[in-house]
Amino acid sequence: MALKFGLGITLATSRAGESSEGASSGHSRSLLHWITEDECKTEFEVGNNGGPAVFLYILAICYNFLALAIVVDEYFVRSIEVILKKLKISEDLAGAIFMAAGTSAAELFSNLVDTFVYQSNIGFGVIYGTVIFNVFVGIGYASYVCPSDVKKCNWRVMCRDTSWYVFSIVMVVSFIWDKKVEWYESFILVLMYVGYVLSVVYQPRIEALLCGAKATVTTRNKENVMELEEKEESGENSQRHVEMGDHEHHHEKGVSGGDVDVVEPDSSPANPTSLCSKFYCCLTAPLNFLMYWTIPDSGTAEEPTNKYMWAFFVSCLWIAGLSWLMVKFATSIGCILNVGAILLGTTFLAIGTSIPDTMSTIIAARKGQGPIAVSNTLGSNIFDMQIAIGFPWMLYSWIHGKAYAIDHGDMTGPVIFLLLSALVLHFGLSLFGWKLRKRLGAILISLYVVFLIFVFVEEFA
Repeated sequence: MALKFGLGITLATSRAGESSEGASSGHSRSLLHWITEDECKTEFEVGNNGGPAVFLYILAICYNFLALAIVVDEYFVRSIEVILKKLKISEDLAGAIFMAAGTSAAELFSNLVDTFVYQSNIGFGVIYGTVIFNVFVGIGYASYVCPSDVKKCNWRVMCRDTSWYVFSIVMVVSFIWDKKVEWYESFILVLMYVGYVLSVVYQPRIEALLCGAKATVTTRNKENVMELEEKEESGENSQRHVEMGDHEHHHEKGVSGGDVDVVEPDSSPANPTSLCSKFYCCLTAPLNFLMYWTIPDSGTAEEPTNKYMWAFFVSCLWIAGLSWLMVKFATSIGCILNVGAILLGTTFLAIGTSIPDTMSTIIAARKGQGPIAVSNTLGSNIFDMQIAIGFPWMLYSWIHGKAYAIDHGDMTGPVIFLLLSALVLHFGLSLFGWKLRKRLGAILISLYVVFLIFVFVEEFA
């Protein structure tokens, strides 16, 4: 009797253990299925018509945008700057390759995730929407906030970047027109970026070859004269500020009868003073904590550490993971709402991933650095069209031994808006004397409104 009772307890325990292991393995399989599939069949996504799931996924994507901005600006770009300092790479080559990769890392990893996991074309939609947003909104708003004495863009540099941008658009459209991309076609896109980098590095020699050495020397002399004039103006302005500061200081002494120490309030993120700053610090505290303890400190270009390569690779892993979650959440939203993945990538995801690049463009424009603002945008767009599109598709073709299939629908509208983003910017700058002007900004932002109307009408009409 005791033996039968003991055997019964042993059998029941083993069955309970098997059931618990089966449940845990089932949960792990369901989690893996949710991460790797583009379906929306979980109880959370199906219940209540998917309303709570969509709301939480949108909040998660917005928080994901914030995390991407932090890891790219604070860790990824900083590690790249240290690597450039260590390798003693020229500024032109650094800007053409590494800085463009830093500002376009989210687009590259989004297309990588979509190419190898979901294949919903949302990665292509993100890149398509990003290049449109960068020009129409990024440069458009920068044209509004730039001062009247903004620097003049070099027309030779603008012609070079616009030509490569248009060339990239034509090649990408011609390759995907038949809804499949062979390995050699995506390889051509990668080689095109090598050609663009070489054109940036050897710009003076190319100008000397095409225009003659005399024209190049004359242009350089003009640029030197402009730099001297700017330095003289800045020196006069600084002297004027010093005199005004002395006058105000004497005025303070006369009023109070003694020296007055004016203390500026510290409004840095470490010591927030406003309610918005405090809310931002609380919102980003978990992200800063996790990144601080997982990403090694690369230091700065002036004072680097010996962990800068580890910082680069770990930040790449962070960007890849965040891009994966972003694409997954957006794919689930499209599945629940029965909305095309390309629409979500072109609008919502493209705007979110473009915010860091757009902010750097606006900051440069506010300082009067019009050439930097425009070149930053065009360089990022060229990287997106050639590397962020070509490199993942090339890897897919090499690994799977077949062409990458893309279901893009009618390409007439996208081709028109892509070409408009290049031609309107180029000829608009030439019309306004190669300077950013408010009228040019109004034209570009108006075109983005038309673009949004076209995208939604094409999806729901």
